Amino acid sequence: MKILVLGATGRTGKLFAQLAASKNHQITAIIRNKKDAILPKVNYIEGLPTDEQLLTKVLQGFDAVVVSLNINRTSDSPFAKVVSPLTLISDSVKAVISAMEKNQVKRIITVSASGAGDSWKEMPFIGRVFIRNSNIWKAYEDHTRQEQLLQKSKTDWTIVRPVMLNDKDNEEYTATLGKPRNGSVSRMAVAKFILDSLVSVKYVRDTVTLSK
Repeated sequence: MKILVLGATGRTGKLFAQLAASKNHQITAIIRNKKDAILPKVNYIEGLPTDEQLLTKVLQGFDAVVVSLNINRTSDSPFAKVVSPLTLISDSVKAVISAMEKNQVKRIITVSASGAGDSWKEMPFIGRVFIRNSNIWKAYEDHTRQEQLLQKSKTDWTIVRPVMLNDKDNEEYTATLGKPRNGSVSRMAVAKFILDSLVSVKYVRDTVTLSK
């Protein structure tokens, strides 16, 4: 498959690009700075994920898009300063949906978060209080916006909502349709789920919660 990745320099996006390339899929990634082009089997293009003109040009002849963008902070602290544009994810998804339509590309998988969108009300109360009073909330707001854009689109979308992410060397996951679950799941497992879903054409127009 020919797959375009947005967010390929992030921790989850990088793992997906590496995994898919190792399985002989043709991976192209749009990244902000070419110095971050570190995976030998990935074709990197310098640019912004919000650039609809660039996305339209690049997506000619592609099979799918994977979006693994986030609202970044200066550190992993929930209260660290936000350094990304607050609408980075949704602006990128809006641009890529338009570019996909122009190129007749249907399949897109995006990484969101457990608790985003209509799953917010299903989160435990203490979790909602913590997120709402930290800068994680900025990412949740934009994940919700990207979900709404996808759900209104004519694309064959899958929204992936992982529970708390970790960096363990583990590919095990449980995919559930519905409300949030407790626990954590590895970024490697999220990457594997995305590739599994693309290859098997499963979970089309579904919102999937991932846990271990």
